[in-house]
Amino acid sequence: MRPVLLFDLGDTLVQYYRREEFPPLLRAGIHAVKEALERLGHDLPADSEIERGVAAENYEAKNSRVRPLHKRLGRIFAVAPCVSEEEWLPICRAFLAPIFSIAKIYEDTLPALDAYLEDGYRIGILSNCPWGSPSEPWFEELRRHGLSTRCEVAIFCSDVGWRKPAQPMFRRALDHFGCKPEECLFIGDNPRWDTVGARRAKMIPVLIDRMGHGDVSSELVIRSLLDLKLVLKQLDWTHFS
Repeated sequence: MRPVLLFDLGDTLVQYYRREEFPPLLRAGIHAVKEALERLGHDLPADSEIERGVAAENYEAKNSRVRPLHKRLGRIFAVAPCVSEEEWLPICRAFLAPIFSIAKIYEDTLPALDAYLEDGYRIGILSNCPWGSPSEPWFEELRRHGLSTRCEVAIFCSDVGWRKPAQPMFRRALDHFGCKPEECLFIGDNPRWDTVGARRAKMIPVLIDRMGHGDVSSELVIRSLLDLKLVLKQLDWTHFS
């Protein structure tokens, strides 16, 4: 039996945005939501009030609880009691459209996943979602990039109720694979969310640092997903049988 390979999504398998690039994407998403709500005939606050609402909602909970997107938008636009559950999903898709429009799958992603699948590894994806967005558009995103057929399971924070590095995210993956934590490698780009979270879960963390900017000499670090083969060779898997 080979170990499980569990991957982060954003900026590990697919390139989306750096932290400093998020503000214009947020503004574009909020503008798209405003247009969607206006088409539905909702009366909305003045732009200045919307801006104040966005500033007030632009944070994640310190305890890593998910703050759902539709609830944030409901408060920002003062429409929470007026929008049905059926209406919220396309509105959330409108919010995410600017993010999805700039997405670019890394050149090494599909070749690496195909190689690991061919070698018999089980593969999963474990990901946070911007602003607590729902998982449905993200599953569509996996299909668009050809990832859904290359992973056994995809787990998004909005379905668990907790964001990485909170442990419920990692336990959900371990429950699915039915493996011990030490039988799972977690590969991600964020030292705080991915490396710390995986270590707390007693998984083996592997940091992907594509640009070589991180000061992470004490970690298992790769520059390409294809480099993971070298890590797998270095580790002692003799207890897997």
